[in-house]
Amino acid sequence: MTSSSSTTATINAISRWLNYILAIPMIVLGILGATLTIFIFTRKSSFQRNPTIIYLLAGATMTAIHLPTVYIQSILVDGFGLGIFNTNDLACREHNYLLYVTTVIAISFPCWAAFDQYASTSRDASFRHRWSSIRVVRSAIIGTNLFWSIVYLPMLVYSGVENRTCILTNVTYRKFNDFLLTPLIYTIGPLTLITLFTRGILLNLNRTTVQSKRDHLTRQIRRMLIPQLIFLAMSGIPFGLQNIYFNLTSNVVKSSLHRAVEHLCIQIIRLFYHFNFVFTFYIYLYMSSEVRKLFRRMTTKFSTMDSSIQEGMVMETCKIEDSTYI
Repeated sequence: MTSSSSTTATINAISRWLNYILAIPMIVLGILGATLTIFIFTRKSSFQRNPTIIYLLAGATMTAIHLPTVYIQSILVDGFGLGIFNTNDLACREHNYLLYVTTVIAISFPCWAAFDQYASTSRDASFRHRWSSIRVVRSAIIGTNLFWSIVYLPMLVYSGVENRTCILTNVTYRKFNDFLLTPLIYTIGPLTLITLFTRGILLNLNRTTVQSKRDHLTRQIRRMLIPQLIFLAMSGIPFGLQNIYFNLTSNVVKSSLHRAVEHLCIQIIRLFYHFNFVFTFYIYLYMSSEVRKLFRRMTTKFSTMDSSIQEGMVMETCKIEDSTYI
C-alpha cells in the first residue's frame, strides 16, 4: 500500500469514527434535549403565555423531527455504509426535501424569537402590542412551516441518484440552490437578522423603561436566546458556503486523497452545525434558573414515582409470600 493510499484509508476511517464516537451520542443527546425542552416549556403557564418561548418550543419540536428523520439517515450512510438515499431515487428525494425543510424551519424560529425580543423591548407601545403577541406567534409558526415546505418542493422533483450519490440532477436548480438559496438562508439571512435584532434589543434596553426590562422571566429568556443566536450565526457560515465550493470544483479531477479530505471536512462542518440542534436544551439549562428549577422538579417527581412503584412492587411481593405461608 502506497503512502497516499494509506493516508486516504486513515482519513476515511476518521470520518467513519466521527459518526461512531460523536454523531451517534449527539443524536441521543439532541433527541433527549428536544424532548425535555418540549416537556419543560409546556409545564409552566408563564412559559406558555410568552411569545419568545413559544418560538423556541416550535424550534425544539422541529429539532425532534429533524434529528431522527434526517441526521440518522446521514449517519447510516457515512458511518455504516448503508446507502439508503444513495441507492434509491424515492429515498433520495425524501432525504433532500426533509433535510432542507426541517433544517431551515428549525433555524427560523430562533430568528423569530430574536424579533419578538426586539418587538417586546420597543419604545413604541403599539408596535409592541402588534408584533409581540400570541396571535402573531401562531401565524408566524404556521406561515414559516408552509412557506419553506413550498419553497423546497423542487427538491422532490430534481433530486436523484447518480453514481451511487444522492444529488440535485437539474444543473440550473443546483446552481440556484448552491450559489443563492443556501448561502442566503443559512449564512447571510440568519447573520443579518441576528445582528440587526440583537443590536435593536440592546438599543431598546438602553433607551426604554418598559416593565419587561425589569422582568425576571424576560431576562431569563434573553439569557437563553442570545448564546443560541451567536452560535447559529457562527456555524451557518461554513455550512452555508460549502455547496459553493463543491459546485465550483465539480468538474475538477480529484484524487482519492482529495475526496477523502473533502468528505472529512463535510463531516466536521455537519457536526459543528448540528450543535445548534443538539445542545440547545443544555444551553437553556445552564443559562436559566427557571429551566433548572423545572428540571429539578421534574426529575424529583420521576424519582418519587419510581420509588412509589418499587415500594408497591415490594408490598405486592410480601402479600404473595404471606398468602403462600397461610
